[in-house]
Amino acid sequence: MQKLKRNFGSIYSEDEQRVLGPWQRARQHLLAPLALALSRLGIGPDTLSFTSVALGIGFCLLTPFSFTIAFWLLIASVICDALDGVAARLTGKNIARGSFTDMFCDQVVVAFSVAGMTWRNDIHPVLAILFVYEYTAIGIFLLLHHMLQVSSRWIIRPSRTLPYAIMALNFFFHINLLNYLLLLYLFALPLLTLSFWRLRNAL
Repeated sequence: MQKLKRNFGSIYSEDEQRVLGPWQRARQHLLAPLALALSRLGIGPDTLSFTSVALGIGFCLLTPFSFTIAFWLLIASVICDALDGVAARLTGKNIARGSFTDMFCDQVVVAFSVAGMTWRNDIHPVLAILFVYEYTAIGIFLLLHHMLQVSSRWIIRPSRTLPYAIMALNFFFHINLLNYLLLLYLFALPLLTLSFWRLRNAL
């Protein structure tokens, strides 16, 4: 268990860390005051992660009936998701258990947000299933890469931020590009094979 805790850090791939590292530092600087205020109120990183999931489920359930309310629940979910990592680093709670919780909650919110938009007929069901499978599988494989200390070079997950941005485009301007984006994301499927063989050869 101790070895796992030492080796469990960010589940970003090596290439993702190079690109997203500066953004993560900027987010830490911008959101630190809010995260600190929440921590003083007793709202810690895990609470923020689980709140993000609850809001994501609310989005899914309300999307077909009241997209306006659902959309703002999703915005709140994304904010909580952005804050949990900031709060963890700020309070020194960025440990293996918290990182795993954050990863799991991210996966759940992605699944429920895509399910909600599919229920609203804004995403083709087949594309929704393939995207959730692809995003989740690559996330799990990246976790295994870190645990087994296997190179994750060239293995990049499809961004979950872009679908949220396109949902906002749909909400404000009634322009739906989600199916086109998820079609584009299918090109990441071969990365699962690359990841599988690297992990298999390390065992």
